[in-house]
Parts: sequence; C-alpha cells; structure tokens
Amino acid sequence: MLRMSAHFKFFQLKLVCFHLFTCMALCASLSMEKPLCAQIIFAQPVAAEATTVSDAGTSPHKMPGFSISVDEKKLNLLDDYERYIRHQMWEKALSTLKELAETKSTSPLLPTTDGFLVDAEHRIWLAITALPAEGREAFRLFFDGKANKQFEELSSESGFFDPKVISKAKNIYSQYFLTSVGDDVAELLGNDAFERGEFALAAHYWKSILDHHPDSNLPEIDLNVKLALALIRSHQLELADANIQLIAQQFPDKKIMMGGQSIDPVSYLQSLITEMPVKSRNSVEQPDTSFASLKQPLKLQQTKNKPKWKLSFLDKSVVQAIANSQSNYYGRGKSYITFVPPMAVDSKRAYFNFYGVCFGVDLQSGKLVWRNSKFQTLGTHFNNYSFHQSSSLQQYHISVSGDYVLATMIPQKEMNHYRARYRLMAYHKKTGKEFWTSNIGNESFISKPLVDGDHIYIISHTQNNKLLTLNSLSLKTGKKEWSIPLGTVVAGNSSHGVPLMPVPYLQKQGDNLLVLTNNGALFEIAIPRKTVNWVFRYPYKASQQNQNYYYAAIKEEVELHTDGQMIRDQNLVYFKEAGANEVFALDLIAKKVIWKRPVKVSAQIVGIDQNNVYLLSKELEAIDRKTHQLNWAVSLPIAAGGLSALIAPKEVLVFTSRGIFEISKANGDINRIYRGSDLTSLGGAIDFCKNLVICVSNQSVTAYPVETKQSPDNSDIKKSVP
Repeated sequence: MLRMSAHFKFFQLKLVCFHLFTCMALCASLSMEKPLCAQIIFAQPVAAEATTVSDAGTSPHKMPGFSISVDEKKLNLLDDYERYIRHQMWEKALSTLKELAETKSTSPLLPTTDGFLVDAEHRIWLAITALPAEGREAFRLFFDGKANKQFEELSSESGFFDPKVISKAKNIYSQYFLTSVGDDVAELLGNDAFERGEFALAAHYWKSILDHHPDSNLPEIDLNVKLALALIRSHQLELADANIQLIAQQFPDKKIMMGGQSIDPVSYLQSLITEMPVKSRNSVEQPDTSFASLKQPLKLQQTKNKPKWKLSFLDKSVVQAIANSQSNYYGRGKSYITFVPPMAVDSKRAYFNFYGVCFGVDLQSGKLVWRNSKFQTLGTHFNNYSFHQSSSLQQYHISVSGDYVLATMIPQKEMNHYRARYRLMAYHKKTGKEFWTSNIGNESFISKPLVDGDHIYIISHTQNNKLLTLNSLSLKTGKKEWSIPLGTVVAGNSSHGVPLMPVPYLQKQGDNLLVLTNNGALFEIAIPRKTVNWVFRYPYKASQQNQNYYYAAIKEEVELHTDGQMIRDQNLVYFKEAGANEVFALDLIAKKVIWKRPVKVSAQIVGIDQNNVYLLSKELEAIDRKTHQLNWAVSLPIAAGGLSALIAPKEVLVFTSRGIFEISKANGDINRIYRGSDLTSLGGAIDFCKNLVICVSNQSVTAYPVETKQSPDNSDIKKSVP
C-alpha cells in the first residue's frame, strides 16, 4: 500500500496531465480557420422569493434569542475542511475530514450557512456530497479501500437488520458515502428504515443514491418506485406525484416485479395516492391552529339577533375582583379584563378553561354539562399577590381527544402558593371526573398539549430555569415516557422577578413534530428516533429587563393576548412568533426562507386560503402568499384576546366588541355587521361547528344558527380551535 502522500503525488500528476491536455486542445481550437464568435450569456434574474435571514453571516447558533449549544471543536474542524476544499488542498481536507469523523461530539447539532442547525453527522455528510469532481475522485482514491473492507465485514455478519449492523452501516454512510459502496449502504439503510415505518428517512436514503450516485449498479426504476412509495407513506404527496410523473416519462410502459407479480409502477403508485384516507377535522395530521377554513359559504340568520343559546361564566364577584386588579400594581400589567378563555370542541360539546375552572357545554342546548369547580371561588385569588406573580394567561390551554379533556392550569388549591407551577390535568369529557394530574418533578407545563393516539406531546420547564424540554406522556396515566431537552430561552423577568417564559406551539405531520418556540427557533423533531432533525434560527430580540412599571401603558400585544401561530400547507409553513415583528414563509423540503415581511408585533396569524395569509390585531390584514405584498387591511374594533377568524370562500368573519364583522376577501370592505346579543362584551374568539357560529368573549359563550347553501360535514372543514 502506498502512503497517503504518495497517493497525492500520483493524483497531482494526473491533474497536471489533464491540464496539459486541455491546453493542447485549446490551442488546436484556436488554430481553426472558422473564427470563433463571442457569446454573451445573460444571467437570469434571481427570484425575490428566496431570502436569507442571517445578518452579516451570523452563524445560526449565535443569533439573538433561543440558545442552542453546538460542538465548537467540530465546527472549527468543519470550517477548516471547507476552507481547504475551496483552495483544492485535498490532502489537508481529507486529513481534516478523518479527524472530524473520529472526534467525539459534545452536541448533536452543527450549523449550516442558511440559518439551520442540523444533525452533526448529516452536516458532515452534506459537506462531503458538496465536493467538486476533483475532490470526489480524491475522496474515492483514499477511502474506497477502507470503506469496502468495512462493508465486507458488515455483509458477513448475521442478522442484516440487527441494530448493531445498522449502526455500523450508518457510520459508513455518513463517512464514506461517495465511495463505491455508498449506494449499497444507502439502499440497506433505506430498506431498514422502511421496515421500521420511518418512511421519510427511507425516502432520504433512496433519494441520496439517485442524486449522488449516477453510476450506481442498482436499477434506477426500482429506486424511483421505492422513493415514491416512501413519500406516499410519509404523506409527502406533492413530491410523490412529481416522482411518479418522472417514472412515467423516463420508464414508459416498463414493468416491475412486486410480490411475485409484474405490475405497472405508475398505475400502482397512483392507486395508492387515491386510496389515502381523507383526514377528519380532528386528525392530528391537520394543522392545529386557531383558525377555521370553510369550504361552504354561511350566513347568520337575522332573527332579531337572537342566539340559539348563551352561557355567561363571569360571576359578579369575579367581575369586581378583575376590576380591582386594574388598579393593582401586580395585576394591572396582566390585562385580565381582556382575557378570553381557550376553547376545544368535539361533535357534542365545547370545553373551556377559565383561569383553571374547566367546564363543558352541550352544543345543541347550551347547558352546562360539568365543571371542575365554582366560578365565584376565583374572585378571592385576584387580590392575592402569589396569583399575580405566578399567572401567565397564555399558559392556560385546553384540548380534547377521545374520552379525555386535557387542561394546563394552576390548580385553585395552589393559586396562593409562591411561584406555583402550571400542571397538566385530565378530565372525562362527559362527566368532568378527574382522571389524573401529571406531576413530573419541578416541571411547569407551558404549551398546549398535542395528542397523537395514546401519547401527549407537551413542552415544560423547571421552575426558575429557562431550559425547555419536550415531553411525551401517556394519555391514560399522564406519566412521562421520554423527553428531549431543546435549549434555553432568552427572556427577561416580570416585575415579580419571575421569568417571562415564551409559550411554544406544537404541530405534528407524519412522523415529525414541529415546535415553534416563540423565542427565535423552529424545531423539527423525529418522533420515532426521539432526535432533532433540524432547527431553523432567526434573530429574536427579547428584552431582558423588567418592564411592568405601574404607569406604563399596556402594550397592544398584551391587551390582545397575542399568541405565536404556525400554519402548514404541504411543504410550506407560515409562522409569526409572539413578540416578533416579522412573518415567515418557510419551505420545509428545500429548507429555505421563501419570504419574510415586517408586521405589527400585536398581529397574529388567523388563517390562510389559496391567495392570502390573514393576520389579526386591531386590524385584519391580507398578505399575498406568493408576492408577500399587502393586498388590503381594514381596521376593526378589536378589544380582547382570542384572536381568530372564520375563513369562508368569499368573506372573513371576525368577532369584535361591536358584533360579528363580515369582510370581503376581494378588497377588505365590510359587507355587513351582525350585532348579536353579547353587546356588553369586548369580543373575542369565533368558531364554527354543527351549523353553529360559536362566539367566546371575555364574559360569555354564545351560539348563533347559520344558513348554508349546503350544510358542510366534518370532511368539508379544516379547522381547530384556539
């Protein structure tokens, strides 16, 4: 075997010969009789859609806001490697690559150049696959022998899908993918991932062969069919459809063997897409956002503004206590008076969480079905210092799934405790009987619980600690199954000295979970592997100073209790964080920002349609999804929280302090106003269920009957409740 330096001398000699041959060919072309014509090539203008979020080349982990640790030693080695590649110093580059692979990681993430942090092994893999042609030849020259030896040892081991074998195969894939055995290892890993139900991961392995091993001996049609199948199983239907079209174009009328039978791959794959089940409105695959999008037009019945039913939950003693809190030094900055309780609905009942008093209401009669305590008992707590110190109104949440109603709250018996924790409690949805209370160490739950089957996903932090943790809990018992630390938030303290924690937002799609931290970071978590796929970072300026001075005016975002929201449409996600002044459109597949634009800090995303993203504050704005230009805006008498809207085919309905406003989607004009019966309220949330428009204000719940051209069933509704 030649030493590495001898290999490089041989490789450099090949390069000299190549350059000499090129010069001779150029001289021969210049001696031709026919004159050469100069060509001017005009570069196509770059679309204004893609943009960069990092300022002045700031690395994602160094941006202001959410703090994520990275392996600085590996990061420095990676920078050295990429610098050597740019200068074609192959010997130093590959030596650095070897050291990079052998260095133990202190953090699972490394930054990219476009605002993302990804898995460290994947980041190194991206650096390897970005090698130019000369670098790839050098890579194979020096690593092919070692990679072949490791793969032969791997093939000789029994149990090809044994976890130890797969672990060794992953090491070969991440370190030696460009060698002659890289495609075989990728196929093995793709087959293993598909067998374990990790379809998105299987698609990644098979696609990497098609993208980076054009000389592979593996049948290209088989790889494309397996890729399309994995994309379908992982619900990436747009990408699957594009792959099926590619198969039809490149392999017309070609058959494949499947299950011992010869079949047409195009027809087979298209039939799988057709058979995909239609998601119901309560499915966890649907965007879990505070918006309702209706496919059928609706019209409120003008019967002297008489509702079908109305339920008031604001007791007189609570009214007086909230009024007194407005002049209380510690309660004034909370804006209790504009708080609208969060709501969850199923086919029979609506459920609410009013400062920890949870109750269920029958949708048809409006009768109170159950409650976990009396409303009037709340009045004594609004005059208590400990309650003002611990309360964070954005941390009151409620969800319903199966027989369970889940709510985050400070239990009434603990409201007077010093720095009380927010607990997760489960109730029977029919009777209100308490099933369990989750009590995990000193953890306080801050996000809305997201239910998937028998599992609950929720974010927590330890009291007096700003580290966020993603937890998976059992729906039946509330006990922790596993957890992942995400990172540390950057936030100031309230006037009570309590950290002002952001309230993250969770959304599940396939095997992945998106976590919007509302502090400058968006995570994608691989649930089966319990690891972070990637983190998107963007600047987030969080004040770390106490702000609640007695005479300070209450900010609009506090008055309206603005939440961070995220809406996903296929591979695009639109999000705007609480406390931020920008809205983003992000392509999750390409991992790039399509656009971003400045908006009001108090604005909250309340819906999308084919053309616009809708944001609501004290005005409703329609931002074009393609050009990110403001199409129109209209001022509305918004005076309370519960920011939400009903997005109908031609209009948007918003519940305000002066009734329900119907706004034209074409130009933002106010078509009509339904005054309703809740005339003394400040307005609030609006929802649609069972031919009822449900309005939740700061003092009552009101249901109005509607007229529809065709009563929509559950499959016609894409919605969730705030």
